[in-house]
Amino acid sequence: MIQNGNRAYTSLKLGPSHSPITALENVTFFTRLGSIGRGDFGGVWKGELRSNLRQVDVAIRQIPDQVTKSKNVLQAVKVLSEIPDHPNVVKCLGYCQEQGSILYEFISGGTLLTHLQTSGVQSQPTYGNLKPKSVRFDEGSLLNLAWQIAKGMQYLASKKILHGTLCAHNVLLADRKQCKLSDYGLSSSLFSGRGKPTRWSSPETMDTGDQSTEDDIWSFGIVLWEIVTLGARPYPKMTFDTVQKEVANGYQMPRPRHCGQEVYAVMTGCWEKEATNRSNFDQILKSLERILEKTHNYLSLNDLDEGLYASTLDM
Repeated sequence: MIQNGNRAYTSLKLGPSHSPITALENVTFFTRLGSIGRGDFGGVWKGELRSNLRQVDVAIRQIPDQVTKSKNVLQAVKVLSEIPDHPNVVKCLGYCQEQGSILYEFISGGTLLTHLQTSGVQSQPTYGNLKPKSVRFDEGSLLNLAWQIAKGMQYLASKKILHGTLCAHNVLLADRKQCKLSDYGLSSSLFSGRGKPTRWSSPETMDTGDQSTEDDIWSFGIVLWEIVTLGARPYPKMTFDTVQKEVANGYQMPRPRHCGQEVYAVMTGCWEKEATNRSNFDQILKSLERILEKTHNYLSLNDLDEGLYASTLDM
């Protein structure tokens, strides 16, 4: 049990990598430090978990008051806190029903989206003035990011856990560009009964709000597109209303001119309108591994279309 004054955190089960404080009686206090941003449902703070053996940095995510009373949400958090660790998934450590917050392992490297938009250019993180000499990524490192995300998604799917909000913004970077999926398993459908459609949503989710592994697969295709374009906004220059109408009619984003056909085929395999026809994560991983093993250049980054990705920071 972890206490903050008279408040108690429950369901805390740290994995093997945190073994010094796995015994609940060894955990003493947590401290909430400064704000580090906002999540889908509220603020996010950096905090510390303290035991008699060591101190662990954590991310404390706020959830709405009404959500803390939901048995579905509390059960979902309990399930998330009990799944074994995976190198590409942020560990859920526990929750506090009274304070309306969830504890996760703290990842210091920021989001993949920010990394793509800022590390790929020398000056401003926009592609209106992108010049070939400014690209700092190589093709292999970009595809490795996608492979890591697919590994994490394969793991969640094997545990029958839906992500629900997969996008480059919800992938965090640990040391050595290790991708870790965040904000998984607690989509808006748990709170309202419907998933909130976004530019990363499948046609069926945009239509009905229903979420599934197949919807996550569609979202992965969009994330791969984000990676290939160094963090561009999906469906450039289209309003969201237009996106919904076009996707319902079978529209797929065209192949970026610097992207090889084999990489683009992975995207379109995720974007089949009929959900049962989409690639699964096992197939996606095999395709990415096959591409990574070859010596061909599947992304000609110096051929990025500058005009297409202008003003991409308006997410």
